[in-house]
Amino acid sequence: MFRNSTGDIYTVAPNELPFRYLPSFAAVMAIFSFIPLLPLYLINIPFMLAINFGIVFLVFSISQQLGVTTSTKNFEKTLAILFITPPHILNLVLGQITHLAIFLVLTALYLLQTDENGSVRRFFWIGALIGIAAIIKPFFIVLYAFLIPITFTEGFSLNIPLRPIFGSALRFLITMIPNLLYFLVFPNAVDGFIQANFSGGLPYQHSTSIKQLLVDILSLGDYTFIVLMIMLVIGSFIFITSYYRFVRTPASEKNYLHHFTDVIFLFLMVYAESWFLFIAVLYAFLAPSLLQLYSTCESNESDTRRIDFLWSGSNNILAFFSIGIVLDFLVLGFDPINLIWIAILYILYQREYCMNIRNP
Repeated sequence: MFRNSTGDIYTVAPNELPFRYLPSFAAVMAIFSFIPLLPLYLINIPFMLAINFGIVFLVFSISQQLGVTTSTKNFEKTLAILFITPPHILNLVLGQITHLAIFLVLTALYLLQTDENGSVRRFFWIGALIGIAAIIKPFFIVLYAFLIPITFTEGFSLNIPLRPIFGSALRFLITMIPNLLYFLVFPNAVDGFIQANFSGGLPYQHSTSIKQLLVDILSLGDYTFIVLMIMLVIGSFIFITSYYRFVRTPASEKNYLHHFTDVIFLFLMVYAESWFLFIAVLYAFLAPSLLQLYSTCESNESDTRRIDFLWSGSNNILAFFSIGIVLDFLVLGFDPINLIWIAILYILYQREYCMNIRNP
């Protein structure tokens, strides 16, 4: 569609699925469309498998940055589960490139947690990595709010470091220029992009969103405004709570991993068309977060038992997400299991984080 009718990529759905991504993603895929599908598919699988090794290595490195050691409880098991998680395998089989987006964000996270706080070049690369990841999966744009180490100082005045904001904002904007130009040339596409990502529904497709669950259970399909308000309230609560904690924490103590994990929780529960394969995205950030929690409470047996429960619940959702899929496609017509499970995990995770990390 991009090659034949460039301005119409958001108005058609030849495979009955709307195009939800940014225009530059369509432009890149248009280049690959000159190559037959089967060779591309066969190339994509080993490439994404190699990226999966990179994901595990980055999680290992990020965990070490946060004080996790190889002797930390469930360290090796967590990395093994991360590598062979069923949603990752399904992403490989379906030819998805979600692995690449995860790898880019984890690389940005690793750079954020290095000690070169004043390096413009470092934030330049961070902004580029998040920008490219957002082109692949638009919901990663929300992470940009946590790239700048803004901090409340005494007297509730804001300390905004100029080098990080200049470096990350400049490169992020450069990455987004092709998309801005596209929307300037085809202004009607803006509404199509918004509709596809925030209000467009996919009947008979799996979803972990509170929006779809409310529509299915309470028959709120004709009350779009009510559903959007519920999504906005829940999403705003998660984002504002996380960002308030972020700005209240000194720059040298900010836990970027935790806030990135919060954003993925937000996305899975609120984004209109989130689905079970994105559980793999959550676990890529939740796994090192849990290892960090283990490392901070190794001497406290009661804390460790609570984290064991959270760790088991996180692994179980990876193993048994298919229960919700069966209910969705064969029994109820929707999935009440995975969303509720994710919501419970979010509550438990926040509780453990506040108790063990104790950010201001």
